[in-house]
Amino acid sequence: MELEIKLRMQNRVETILCPPGANLLELLHQYGYSVYSPCGGKGRCGKCLVRVSGSAVELTDPERQHLTQAQIEDGIRLACQLKVTGNLEIDLSPTDQLVILADDSGGDVQLNPHVRQEEIRLEQPRIDQQDDYWQRIQQQLGRKEIASQALCRLGELEQKLDLLVTFSDGKVLDIDDPQAVAAKSGYYGLAVDIGTTTIVLYLLNLTNGAQVGVHAFANPQSRYGGDVITRIDYTINRADGVQKLQDTLLESLNQGIQHLVRKHGIDTTKIYHAVFVGNTVMLHTLLGVNAASIANAPYVPIFTDGMEFSARELGLGIHPDGIVELLPCVSGYVGADIIADLLAADFESNQWRLLVDIGTNGEIILGNKEKMFACSAAAGPAFEGANIAFGMSGIPGAIASYQLESSGEIRYQAIANQEPQGICGSGLVDIIASLYSRGFLSSTGAFQTGLSITEYQGQPAYRVVPGKEIFLTQKDVREYQLAAGAIAAGIQVLMSEAAITETAIDRLYLAGGFGNYINPESAAVLGLLPQSLLTKVVKLGNGAGAGAKHYLLDRSARARVDKLKQRIKYVELSARADFQEHFMGAMLFPEIRA
Repeated sequence: MELEIKLRMQNRVETILCPPGANLLELLHQYGYSVYSPCGGKGRCGKCLVRVSGSAVELTDPERQHLTQAQIEDGIRLACQLKVTGNLEIDLSPTDQLVILADDSGGDVQLNPHVRQEEIRLEQPRIDQQDDYWQRIQQQLGRKEIASQALCRLGELEQKLDLLVTFSDGKVLDIDDPQAVAAKSGYYGLAVDIGTTTIVLYLLNLTNGAQVGVHAFANPQSRYGGDVITRIDYTINRADGVQKLQDTLLESLNQGIQHLVRKHGIDTTKIYHAVFVGNTVMLHTLLGVNAASIANAPYVPIFTDGMEFSARELGLGIHPDGIVELLPCVSGYVGADIIADLLAADFESNQWRLLVDIGTNGEIILGNKEKMFACSAAAGPAFEGANIAFGMSGIPGAIASYQLESSGEIRYQAIANQEPQGICGSGLVDIIASLYSRGFLSSTGAFQTGLSITEYQGQPAYRVVPGKEIFLTQKDVREYQLAAGAIAAGIQVLMSEAAITETAIDRLYLAGGFGNYINPESAAVLGLLPQSLLTKVVKLGNGAGAGAKHYLLDRSARARVDKLKQRIKYVELSARADFQEHFMGAMLFPEIRA
């Protein structure tokens, strides 16, 4: 006998059926409903919250650990822990959307795209001149290949002498009548940044380089885990796991493309080029390639070179013969997104420059025009809120900035100015920096006794907002120290590798969403970033997106990318004897400067 689950979503109700004993989280994912579950349904993070009414089983140990009494009384359960034993009603009213960084400071780009269009006029055929139409086009453009669909299109345009030819390098991709309405609308490309948490699509007009539109959304793979290791673990434990990740990603990408073309009145077949950047695991999943080798020593990926495919091969919803390019990666944990960051930054100087992209992994580049060093520090999900008691992603209601004045007055800002619900990454750094600066925390990160410290679930904690059930716990501070210590130690290792000190660095680039929203002063107070580099900080915004746009619009960027990859020496931190020493030192907060 099948059981009935009613799903309430804003103004509508949907019903699904399931056999007794089904796991609720797996069931919701199976039917395409998104529930935030950064630990991949293992009961560790306590984030897959749903409101349940009906016949539900008793609370599990993970639920007793993670849920407050108020939440339990309100019917909140962890979806991953709930086995369906009777008819249920689940509240899935849409959660607030992530605030996703799409802006960048990439600067001007020379317009010289890989894909180009040219109007040509063929000579009138004569009985004494038997060159075929394709030969006549080759004589004018020098192209040597033609896509089969373009050849069919040429047949449809027989007897037309004026043609609009779309081509890339040695291949003709499309042929059109230059007077057709669709042809007059221009031709387009996509720059796509696939992040572990978020995805951003930029639609650009290749005729003039203008950005037509941008569409950003949460990476739907998050339902299988909040970080790349959890997602890889999903593929290891599921025979169809790799295919699931690819299908989920491609479906969302094609939906995003449809959103853009509908909004701007564009035909998808007029998009001829798509450039993808992302971390190494994300690019493996895009292609349906098993990334399990990245999760285990020696952490070697299946590929790091740039890749090129047709949209038809990948199943991407643009012109079927459109070109899909993936920028190269450096290693298993320094991906194409960092190469794209470098296109948006300036490392063509005699001076040393440092780039830090902080997320689940902290990717770090130190270099100049002669040599570059790269490493990846396993920061863990603390900055994404996954292992923080009241941590959350960057959605409305997340505390994003915080200051505790010497008078005891508290100033904070929640995203979208909504009532505070929890703490996102930038807020976490601010809160801990404020507590350390005001003496609530020792240099070891321990809460000081005798101050306004309370308890939460049996451990010392600080009430972040008076009157609100939002706490920072001792465990949260330790989680931060582990994450920040790895990044700070990574910076020190690269400086040792380059045989320089902080004084030699003349610019510090902060990339990615977290890098854009973090308060550098708070990060420096805690030693996450070097104090001496505060005046040299440059925020790139979405540097990966900016680099992808550079690559799309300027074909000379391809050679620059190749040179960058050749110049970078990857440093594996786990193989460095000095990393642990730097890491232990970085776990301590630096002395407060007067």
